[in-house]
Amino acid sequence: MSKYTASEVVQVPRFTAVGAMALGEQLVTVAKPVKRQLAKGIARALVALSSSHAALASALRDQVSLSEGGEASEDTVQCDRVLDGCWSGLHDFLTAFTKLPPGAPEAAEASSLKAAIFTGGLKFLQLTYLLEWSESELRLQRIRKNGLDARIEALGGKRFLAALEAAHAAYGKALGVTAPAAAAAAAPPSVREALDAFTEALRAYVIKVMGAVEPDEPETQELADKLLAPLAGWSVGPTGRGAARKSGKPEEEATAPPLADAPTAAPVPADL
Repeated sequence: MSKYTASEVVQVPRFTAVGAMALGEQLVTVAKPVKRQLAKGIARALVALSSSHAALASALRDQVSLSEGGEASEDTVQCDRVLDGCWSGLHDFLTAFTKLPPGAPEAAEASSLKAAIFTGGLKFLQLTYLLEWSESELRLQRIRKNGLDARIEALGGKRFLAALEAAHAAYGKALGVTAPAAAAAAAPPSVREALDAFTEALRAYVIKVMGAVEPDEPETQELADKLLAPLAGWSVGPTGRGAARKSGKPEEEATAPPLADAPTAAPVPADL
């Protein structure tokens, strides 16, 4: 004898992950007032639906990460500001010497150092965190290799160099470049998997609710109508996506997977 799964027996509308979250909330809400009236099978299916709905909400909530445009940690932002200040301070220190009267040896020396260290000025401080670290590292290597540190110290800039070295080291650690990050960021949960689980739980719930309807007991039909009203009233557009949309623009979200065309499939009645 053939066995059928919920996905083969019941068809539900296609919807985006955000749409599924809204529908799930509606279904759970309408079921709350009649929770004590539910048969054991429906109650269990409702618990499973609520659980999958919560998992979907969590998956959607946790999608933002640093690599995808999320905010940097407070430590990284602070270290970036300190490093920016140190490079800017050294630049200003050398610039001050270039304003001495023409012929002053310190002016020529400072001008030479600025040209060697700050090619392109301070624009590199506006780069993304990792690229700024690379530019900072290259400039510090150039200073050490070519003995520019001794020349800067001769002008009285030893304090600037010490602060710069310390700020650069802290910046590398904060970014996880020169030291392992304190804790690797966990991969965000899969919205697709959460949506699939919710869709399957929804189908199972529909089966339990519809299966409890008795032709000679009108109250069972009334209960089913109430429990499935949000699903029955779900708006499905030409693209197969549910729920009302602003300006007719579809949401760019994961949608529930296409349902298999099974001859035994029973769509949710429109009059529910």
